[in-house]
Amino acid sequence: SDHCGMYPRQDQIPRMKKLNIMLSCNPNFINRSTPWLSVYGIDKANRISPFGSLIKGGVIPSTEYEGLGCGGGECVTPTTFLYKEITRQNDKGDAIGKGEAIDRVSALKTTTIWPAYYTLREKEIGSLEPGKLADFVVFNKDYMTVPEPEIPTSYALMTVLGGKVVSLRDEYAKEAGMAAVGPQLKLGFKTNVDLNVSVEVGATD
Repeated sequence: SDHCGMYPRQDQIPRMKKLNIMLSCNPNFINRSTPWLSVYGIDKANRISPFGSLIKGGVIPSTEYEGLGCGGGECVTPTTFLYKEITRQNDKGDAIGKGEAIDRVSALKTTTIWPAYYTLREKEIGSLEPGKLADFVVFNKDYMTVPEPEIPTSYALMTVLGGKVVSLRDEYAKEAGMAAVGPQLKLGFKTNVDLNVSVEVGATD
């Protein structure tokens, strides 16, 4: 199942676990679905991409990256989406459904090993171990240790799939004495979403 724009409800999660349902949830709905809280109520905030409740309930969520906005040579860093999972902040800085926040390790799993299960390829991809494809990235900074506000500014300098370099940013290529590979996208750290509708979030969890 995809998106998690305003679902699942908390009471549906045990049944999802029983049926072995896996979800691909888009943390950018913390932006896109927030205006609807003025219609359905702020108490429904924990239905928007509820990563925390899913993990606690034993349901494996993956990060869906629809809406990165990579047209015209520009793109939002994927870690911008992970930052939303960790802080639950929309682009206004409002924390939406704070009880659904997850830690950095879990957020990283939502974009590595758990999507491998989601695509039924966990024996081939998702982790670095013998017998699996050599898929990995080299980051510009340590996602695990940078101050939380800097998480969106961490991004892949090099991407390797099956042992082949498919993307190498110019700044790293020069340092390594190599030629750049792939599109050299201009990177941004905020999603482009209309947040003109104001919602009072207060201290609601």
